[in-house]
Amino acid sequence: MRLHPLCALFFSPFFLMAESGITEAFAQGSVHGQIKLFSYDIDKKSAEDAYANALGGFLKYSTDTNNSFYASVRFHTSQPVGSNKNKEDTALFNNDKNAESLTVNSEAYIGWNGKNRILKVGNLMLNTPMMNDDRTRIVPWSYQGFAYTGKATRDTKVQLYHISQIRSHTSDEYKKESASGKIGSGITMLGFNYTGVNSLDLISYYYYAPDLYSTFIAQADYKLVLDSENLLCASVQYFNSGNGGKYAERKNKNGGDDIDLVAVKIGYTAEDWMITLNYSQNFGISGIVKGYGGLSHVFTTSMVANGRGNYKPETWMLKSSYDFPLTKWGQSELAFTFTNTRTKDSRGDDFDAYYMHWRHRYKTDTSLFVRYENLEYKNEKSDVNYLRIIASYQF
Repeated sequence: MRLHPLCALFFSPFFLMAESGITEAFAQGSVHGQIKLFSYDIDKKSAEDAYANALGGFLKYSTDTNNSFYASVRFHTSQPVGSNKNKEDTALFNNDKNAESLTVNSEAYIGWNGKNRILKVGNLMLNTPMMNDDRTRIVPWSYQGFAYTGKATRDTKVQLYHISQIRSHTSDEYKKESASGKIGSGITMLGFNYTGVNSLDLISYYYYAPDLYSTFIAQADYKLVLDSENLLCASVQYFNSGNGGKYAERKNKNGGDDIDLVAVKIGYTAEDWMITLNYSQNFGISGIVKGYGGLSHVFTTSMVANGRGNYKPETWMLKSSYDFPLTKWGQSELAFTFTNTRTKDSRGDDFDAYYMHWRHRYKTDTSLFVRYENLEYKNEKSDVNYLRIIASYQF
């Protein structure tokens, strides 16, 4: 029997694993998961109110990752519990099927470990500025393709990805559709991370999507250690998109071919508290809220409020958090954020936002997370309150 070349490529790692002891690889495998209860209430003072409760989590199995070849599979689920209203607006369930329960294959890949090199092929969860899993719900985004990470030099790490299909956090299907629109022939990403200068990290990404739009990102992070408990930091980001293809929508808030955003952040971190002042200005018409999938990693990001929208928003954001002393009952964190956004285009929305959260970790595997944010609009739009209560247990 002859194998199709693509089948041979996909299954060849299994044959190699068999030669090196597939039984031992599976015997040394690991299982872990998470159970999560998520309650979400969106108060819009109108018929657009939404609320829902969801019970779910994930279960993951991996063969022995110390082997050269290994495999991993993970499933996520989010099940509606109790009463709800406009539950599709909570993005907790399957919006392709009237916001019913959502069960997905979020990871299923073959991995290869080399010396300072990793290659994964299959269904993947990613963590890049414009394509990431976005864990603000129970079910994350995931991507289909390959991801390579390796060292080019002692101080330079290289990432090369090609994504052919994407599954959003409200769907169980992989499609040629991103958060910004159809991707056609796919998205290829090349990334660099340089750490050769003391206390300075330099990061750059280029996403090539000829049928949608391409994006260049550069970021520099500087840290000044004052002593064992005190740290100063400063960072700058730049996002620029262009080369719009046939599916690009310039006015799209999630992403288009006219992103031109600069962001800066300065901060101070002590032993048990931190404070940062963040600023961003998007000089373009296109937004960058979700990019190609997930939530774009821009400094001016709160739970809901952000400076990543379209119509040229200018945003100031003050963030602070405090860690309470550890007790026999665990440890709590309290955080506050103030956001001020003003757009330079009359089509945009001006608003102020006030955010706070309380997170308590009873143990390393058990936590309770309460998040609240109020958006006060400066135009005719009604103010909105958002409340999320999340209890989770990991095993």
